[in-house]
Parts: sequence; structure tokens; C-alpha cells
Amino acid sequence: MRWISWFRFSVALGVWVLGACAGNGQSSGAKDSPGDFGCEDCGEQGEMELEIFDERKFVEIHPKINTAFQTAATLGSFPTSKVFANCPEGSKICHSFSDDAVDFDLAHFEDSLLARRFPKANREQMLEGLRIPEGDSLWIREALQKILSTALGDGKSLLDTAFWKSRTDDSEIYSRFEREIPREIRRELAAVSKRYNVRYLTIPVFVRVEILPKLGKSGGFRWMSLWTLWDARLGNLLFLSYEEFGAKTKSRIAPERHWAKPFAERLEKDIYLEPQKIENH
Repeated sequence: MRWISWFRFSVALGVWVLGACAGNGQSSGAKDSPGDFGCEDCGEQGEMELEIFDERKFVEIHPKINTAFQTAATLGSFPTSKVFANCPEGSKICHSFSDDAVDFDLAHFEDSLLARRFPKANREQMLEGLRIPEGDSLWIREALQKILSTALGDGKSLLDTAFWKSRTDDSEIYSRFEREIPREIRRELAAVSKRYNVRYLTIPVFVRVEILPKLGKSGGFRWMSLWTLWDARLGNLLFLSYEEFGAKTKSRIAPERHWAKPFAERLEKDIYLEPQKIENH
């Protein structure tokens, strides 16, 4: 189970902001190939223009989720449990690309989204050195491992990538569903809630980003993720989103950051859905 401390998260923040120019080793004139940007251009390239294609998703929403959005309790956000940041060796558009950079990118957009959707909540980052005491790293890793690896009612765990992919049926599926959560998971959630005084938890289970340098005008990527929102005190899964799509650039701005932006835009739209208007199929 992946874990990240506040110090490591801060390092990822620095890389994300600066674009990791020192690691690029290119001059500002080295722009012969798409996506080959020099250090003087880092942070000055503007926004990527992306075309999203081959989008598939499975979204599960608890019928009573709306009561959570008006809470004044504490909402804790965990870092992504498993991150797979894949890039072809030698690709020049990947100098700012890493597991930690992808995780921070998602956390950046997630934080803005949650601020809007939970306007009254006290939001906390569930990081070692912040909400998690430094001596608790082993305890919280074991708790998260039990939550994510324990089989749900359908016999599959949250970490089973292939299962959640199969739920999309190569399309976009929405379900209003009060899932029965196994006792083992509920017990661990309640323990986390009590130990850190948090009511709600966001847990990004996994994120996979694969850079595709030849896609579009300046490269592109494929995204796959599973994101969850829990009522930790009651042990309820309030929201689950499995999402995958391809993204290709429409301009010379390479995909050197903001990989999570298309996902965050879709997640925000889905988390505002009214559960009672969802027709289960």
C-alpha cells in the first residue's frame, strides 16, 4: 500500500509548480519535436487543449448522499493508494512526470472540487505530519489495506482494476445504490474516524496515467482511476467513480501537467447529480 508523508508531498508540489526544469536539460531553442519544451518555457506554455475520446465510466451514488454535502464536520482526504505513472523511456515530455506528480495533480483539483461541494466542512489532508501523526504510518497503512483489499458484496475488492473496468460495459453507467459494506471494512472506517476525528473520507484507490507521445499534435495520455467518498463513522460508501478515457492534444502545448483536470471536471459534474433522478439499468 502506497503512503506519502507531508514532506514528500511538498517535494511533489515543488516539482509540479516548477515543471522540473532542472531535469530536462534542454535549452529554450530545442523545440524540434512535438512536446520538446525547454526550461525557459516551463510554466509559461498556457493551458493544454485536449480532445477526450473513448470515455468509459461506472458511477455509484448512495441515495442519501446529499446530507453529507451540508456537513460542518471534518472531511479527510487521503493521497492516492496506488499510482501508476507510465511513460516511454527517453520521452522528452516526461521530465515533470512521476507517481508523486500525478498524485499531487489529482489532489490539487480534488481540493478545489471539495471546497465547492462541501462548503461548510472542515477539510483536512490525511498525510503523515499533518492529520496523521508521524508514529501512525504503519497503523494507517494497515487500516487502508484492509479497507481496500477486503472483498465487497460482489466478491471483488476496490483494488480489483479489471472488475471495475468490466462494470463500464464500454459506456457510461450510473447507479443509485446503497451498497452493503462488509463488517471488516466498517470496523476499520470507524476506527479511522474515531482516531483522527473525521466524519467523511475521500480515498482515491488507484490512478493510472500512461503518456502517449505520438498522440495528437503534441502527445497525449490515457487515464484510469477509481475514486471513493465514505461516511467513515457510519461505514457507508457514498460515492464511487471508475473513469477511463484517452486525451490527445490539439495544440503544441504538451501534456506535462494537469493530467487530472479532465477527470476532475467529470467528477465534479457527477458528484452534483441528484440521486433520485438516476434511473438504474
